[in-house]
Amino acid sequence: MKKILIIFWVFILGFCAKAQTNGENVEGTVSFISSQSVYVKFKTTSGIIIGDTLFISQNNSLIPSMVVKNLSSTSIVCSPFVSIKFNINDNIFAKRRIENKKPEKVKEIKDTLLVETDTTKKINSKENLNKQKIFGRIAVSSISNFSKTPSHDTYIYNYSLSFNINNIANSKLSFESNVLFRQENGKSSDVQTNIFNGLKIYNLALKYDIGKNSYVSLGRRINSNISNIGAIDGLQIEKSFGNITTGGFLGSRPHYSDYSYNFNLMQYGAYLGHNIQTPKRNMQNTLAVVQQTNNSKVDRRFVYFQHTSSLLKNVNIFYSIELDFYKVLLDGQNQNSLSLTNTYFSLRYRPFRKLTLSGTYDSRKNIIYYETDKTYLAALLETESRQGYGLQANYNIAKNLNFGAKVGYRFQKKDPRPSKNVYAFLSHNNLFKSKISSTLSATILETTYLNGNVYNLRFSRSLLKDKMNIGLGYSYINYQIQRAETALVQNLIDLNISAEIIKKLTFSLNFETDYEKPNQYFRLYLQLRKRF
Repeated sequence: MKKILIIFWVFILGFCAKAQTNGENVEGTVSFISSQSVYVKFKTTSGIIIGDTLFISQNNSLIPSMVVKNLSSTSIVCSPFVSIKFNINDNIFAKRRIENKKPEKVKEIKDTLLVETDTTKKINSKENLNKQKIFGRIAVSSISNFSKTPSHDTYIYNYSLSFNINNIANSKLSFESNVLFRQENGKSSDVQTNIFNGLKIYNLALKYDIGKNSYVSLGRRINSNISNIGAIDGLQIEKSFGNITTGGFLGSRPHYSDYSYNFNLMQYGAYLGHNIQTPKRNMQNTLAVVQQTNNSKVDRRFVYFQHTSSLLKNVNIFYSIELDFYKVLLDGQNQNSLSLTNTYFSLRYRPFRKLTLSGTYDSRKNIIYYETDKTYLAALLETESRQGYGLQANYNIAKNLNFGAKVGYRFQKKDPRPSKNVYAFLSHNNLFKSKISSTLSATILETTYLNGNVYNLRFSRSLLKDKMNIGLGYSYINYQIQRAETALVQNLIDLNISAEIIKKLTFSLNFETDYEKPNQYFRLYLQLRKRF
């Protein structure tokens, strides 16, 4: 009971605090994976800087997954955390900074003719609120891994479509979709056995705006207010009352192995949000309660709270906590007791314009679905939480010259030794006044099973009025694996080119090779993407 009261007062105090939002979650997708880097595509990288941490949504939580090493206007090159495996088109989240602008003063209009013209525009703008708009993208890509060794070469082909219609036939009904089909040589029988081994539906839903501040949707959709829960297959409804937003959902969740529809995995829940948007202070709080089932039996029951604010000038805070309040003991007895599953805290401080300091803390346990995971429940119950700390500093030395450093420390009691990493970079955005961006970085790793050093030098330049971008990089890797007789040393070269062939039609190429003879490896990624 005492824990419940503490959570209640944290939520109430969050509502009452005066604050200023500094960022928002934006979503991108993995476009290419090399041996040392992950490339992530965003609509825009504005508000993201080198050294930032990107996240994946896993088990209903945003988990730190990679560090930004370099970026262009729409693409980011990242260094992934060792323990996380990525696939092409995985959804990646970034906490984008938002610069709060002072409101412009409205000039008084004295000319009668101008006033009448402005009124007409306002009337037309109201008429265009429900105007139909079609947009999206279609892309074809291939990933090739081949080598001068006896091992089999692999070729993967991805066909993706994002098709959206806002206000169909100028009505209040909208449609949204994001679908991928994946083929891999030698695995066609897997797709024939189960179409969802190749077909991935990330979004497929209809949305109807009941009024200006409310909507109802049906289908598979990720709700931006509770994105940590992941995709929801079913009915969602949301209503706003001024600064208060409330909503609920009823449906199922995707199958945990192939992301197919599985109506045996039902889930339902509700959320309450508070959002202050003023020129001087902004604040966001969200509280959600969710129950997930498997064949009508409780699989998981939890509460999630998220707070974003800036309590002091130049001090920005992000905090989230996830608490399970349903448990099944080894003897089969149910128990309603609070248990901390995940918590994440981030503090960013900007003492002056050129320097930004930040720190993070996270503590995570394996999420247990008591029905789904009952065959190995005993092992999961014994799993201890993993904790981690991170510190980061970015400093603008001079015009176009930036330096940054980040250190991380993660541990679990059962680990033989904790995991440590240090990352530092020096970047220049206009080398020799040639508009060439360059980044020199170094990463030192120490994990349970290996010690490693990675050094990277990268150059990139935009051409043809930013319609083309070319990047070239070199990496030296030295991994000393525990109990291995020799170190794993690699020299990697990577090349990436992206160009807008014609309006809204983009071609991308990423190539990576290590020039270690005789066992030379190659990776090639090609994509043709059309936006409409």
